[in-house]
Amino acid sequence: MSKPHQDKPILRLDHVNFSYYSNLGEVKVLNDINFTVEKGAFAALVGPSGCGKSTILSLIAGLLKPVSGFITYYSDDFNAPRVGYMLQHDHLLEWRSVYQNITLGLEIQKKKNKENLELVDELLDKYHLSNVRKQKPSALSGGMRQRIALIRTLALRPDLLLLDEPFSALDYQTRLNVSKDVHDIIKSEQKTAILVTHDISEAISMADVIFVLTKPPCTIKDVLPIEFEANGVPREDMRKSSLFQEYFDQIWREMQDENTEK
Repeated sequence: MSKPHQDKPILRLDHVNFSYYSNLGEVKVLNDINFTVEKGAFAALVGPSGCGKSTILSLIAGLLKPVSGFITYYSDDFNAPRVGYMLQHDHLLEWRSVYQNITLGLEIQKKKNKENLELVDELLDKYHLSNVRKQKPSALSGGMRQRIALIRTLALRPDLLLLDEPFSALDYQTRLNVSKDVHDIIKSEQKTAILVTHDISEAISMADVIFVLTKPPCTIKDVLPIEFEANGVPREDMRKSSLFQEYFDQIWREMQDENTEK
């Protein structure tokens, strides 16, 4: 069983607004976004297509700057948390081995030292990937490639993981298996994560809390804690439970309301 997340924040968004500008003028994307993610939590963002979910991740990662509002990071050592980003495509380099792909970030950041390489070996052993360390990515399945991409991200010791639809390129059965593996690895490593997904079932099965977003200009419509264990439902049985369907129906109704509003 995964450990419960801690009651202290690692990230807070306060009254965050964001717009794109062009020759045609301002296009407001985010409108007064407010939420907190606790340390060790797994959060998910769901909402209508194009509502700004990925924009929120880009703001958190520092790739974009808000027009107004504040994004606050908390850490025990007063340094900004290290942020890891996992994308839809694994971006593994075909001319490098699995091991060389995993250590690429360490090379770029000049952190390829004994301690970090020992962590890489530990992660490969722990998650039963040592047998593919010498292989090229082309020899691996899509699901295996995404697991390798996650290990590559974890090798940089991130405090916060941002997952931008990392399973959308996979077939349905592989997606189910890999999303479970990724959730279990992140929980085992006691990392904080924020997932963007169009898949309501995926969000329910992975997250501790789901933020339901509106259509643009996007704001937070609902905050839904996901509490299977607290309601006596073992996580391995959650997809078969009536509680899973209740969560799904609630989120579906809220998203349908957004699609039908004028």
